[in-house]
Amino acid sequence: MSRAVVVTLAACILLLTGARARAEDTTPATPLTFTEAVSTALAHNPSVREASSRTAGVRASSEQAQAALRPQVRLDSRYTMLSRVPEIAVMPGQPPFSLTQKNTLLTTVSAQQVLYSGGRLGALVRQASDLTHAAEANAERARELVVYGAERAFLLLVAAQRRSGVAQQTLTDAQEHLRVAQVRLDARAVPQFDVTRAEVQVQEALQGVIDAQTEIETTHAALLDALGLPNGHFTALETGLFGLTPVPAPDTLVQLAQISRPEIRAFSWQVRSSEAAIQVAKGERKPTVSLNADYQMVSPQSPSQIDRLELAAVASLPVWDGGTARAKMRAAEAQRAETLAAQDSLRNEVSKEVRQAYAEVQSAVAQIAVAQKRVQQAEELARIAIVRYDAGVNTAMEVADAQTQLTQARLGLTRALTSWGVASADLRLAVGAPIPAVDTKNVEGSR
Repeated sequence: MSRAVVVTLAACILLLTGARARAEDTTPATPLTFTEAVSTALAHNPSVREASSRTAGVRASSEQAQAALRPQVRLDSRYTMLSRVPEIAVMPGQPPFSLTQKNTLLTTVSAQQVLYSGGRLGALVRQASDLTHAAEANAERARELVVYGAERAFLLLVAAQRRSGVAQQTLTDAQEHLRVAQVRLDARAVPQFDVTRAEVQVQEALQGVIDAQTEIETTHAALLDALGLPNGHFTALETGLFGLTPVPAPDTLVQLAQISRPEIRAFSWQVRSSEAAIQVAKGERKPTVSLNADYQMVSPQSPSQIDRLELAAVASLPVWDGGTARAKMRAAEAQRAETLAAQDSLRNEVSKEVRQAYAEVQSAVAQIAVAQKRVQQAEELARIAIVRYDAGVNTAMEVADAQTQLTQARLGLTRALTSWGVASADLRLAVGAPIPAVDTKNVEGSR
């Protein structure tokens, strides 16, 4: 048996052994599309549930503030047992008169309605409502971050799978060259060096296959984390990716981001909330008027406790609070100024993020065009080198160099396509709205 056959068999055995070990350790791979990855992440990633729970808590606080504007009704019931009942003698020689009953059930229904609070309660409701809107905007951004994480992890797995394909093709080419070199050695047309050099190429290609498989497993683990799943085994499908479409100019994207980014909207609601907080502080220095009603039922009745209805209008005015209301108003004004400054800072940051992401997208587009041309040239050089080697014109070193250049060109195209996909995801995240992204499969297939 020739050495070429031995090397090839050893490579195949090693690959099959690794594949069998992975099959024993994992469940069968489930095909996963880009759209399915995003929907799975939104359904299972704990960050989405965390944001939803936070929003629900803020919304409950808003409902609590609104409740203060509505009538408040309270029911109290008390059962009293006295060991001794107070008595009083009305006339000498007559039995004493009991002032109350020994066992008494007292039930009271109380109702209160605030008629005027100086605008304080209304401002509290507006403040809570604005904070709810801000929380909803922040939750929307949390969902966008989850989608971005799923997109990026999915694209990186696609890239790893493509690099694995390149490594497999490189190994196939190296094994074919080893076969040819062995045939020519057997025919005494080339020296032993050619076979040895081809064997080295096979081993190098095999190492590339192993590295590529390791990268797939690493990116797959990152994908599971982005999806919010504890386990699973997926194969990323390239169907369902975005089509290659020119993106708008950066100024247009910046304007869209200023409108679309949920964080900017959240800051706007927070500014309104701080303005409401100022009104709350002002309202604490104004009078409060409320209407109270109490209805008392006693069983059994006694001279000291009878059924009664009490209506009262209550007015209160804070005369001196030690400067508490004024301090609260200054704190709310400072909070408003701080929020406005933070909003301006965020707008500048958003503009920078959009322009940087746009530059990365444009760079990736140019890299794809160059990488496609480089692959075409490297494939032609490899073809010519093999033909020349078969004709005995060049050496095995020239074939090895040509195949190495072809491998690097294919990997370069994979990197360019990956850069485009990730840059497009970065741009969508920076804008906060859907941006057309590249269909890397169609781009690669057009070459």
